[in-house]
Amino acid sequence: MADDTATDVPSSGAVARPKRMSATLWDMVRSLGVMAVVVALTLIFVPGLLHPSKSQRFAAVSYSDYTAGFKQVTGIDALVPTGLGPKWYANSANLKYAGKHAHLHIGWVTPTKDYAALEESNSPANAFIESVLGSRGLTVTSKHYMNGVAWDRRVSANGERSLTCTVGKVTVVITGSASETQDDILAAALHVGRAV
Repeated sequence: MADDTATDVPSSGAVARPKRMSATLWDMVRSLGVMAVVVALTLIFVPGLLHPSKSQRFAAVSYSDYTAGFKQVTGIDALVPTGLGPKWYANSANLKYAGKHAHLHIGWVTPTKDYAALEESNSPANAFIESVLGSRGLTVTSKHYMNGVAWDRRVSANGERSLTCTVGKVTVVITGSASETQDDILAAALHVGRAV
């Protein structure tokens, strides 16, 4: 009968010893170096990861569902721009509503890559203007006439130039980082005069 307690011992007498600390650190440095090379190559050769183009930063969106929803909630057609140049495009849109009152937002990227927000609502004008521009925006700084329609120039709580106009039951606010000229172009493209 064999002894179950016996174990085989290597005949060479070699015993596994742990690596020295310097060898372990060198292995870690090599592994991190390989990972750094892979990350660097990915950033260099995958377009847009390191420096996305402006068109990648501002993707165009469709706002037709939101304008249709505005009409469904309020029974009023939203004022949307027509005739803007090809370098204008919408990059954000949403619709918020409670009962029969709605707030339509369409964000526009201008040809100079600035931002113009078009806000519309059938809520009471001053309450809506304050909700968009802050209390500072309640002060009219001047009047501006386009196509026979009076627009009020205002300054938002953020210091942005803004235009407001009430057409029938809808109040329109244009604000953002766009220039005054670009605000005027967007306002004129709404053809508010025809909607009155």
